[in-house]
Amino acid sequence: MALAVSRDAQIAALYEKLHHRSAILSGLTPGTPSHSGIQAECDALHAEIRRLRAATSISPKAVLIGIAVLLLLAWSALH
Repeated sequence: MALAVSRDAQIAALYEKLHHRSAILSGLTPGTPSHSGIQAECDALHAEIRRLRAATSISPKAVLIGIAVLLLLAWSALH
């Protein structure tokens, strides 16, 4: 079981949710409370997508390789 959901999977899920909310929004009358609420939710989803796209992430494989290199350097320095 994966402990963390990948950034790409999170973005894809948010795009799917945004698409669904946008379809609902297109059928509502502008200015109504429900339209305003769905519009605010769409704006929040879009902001979260932008935040995730801007965030840099490092893969677990890269972390393990980095740790292995540091251990090899430490081991070679001690011998």
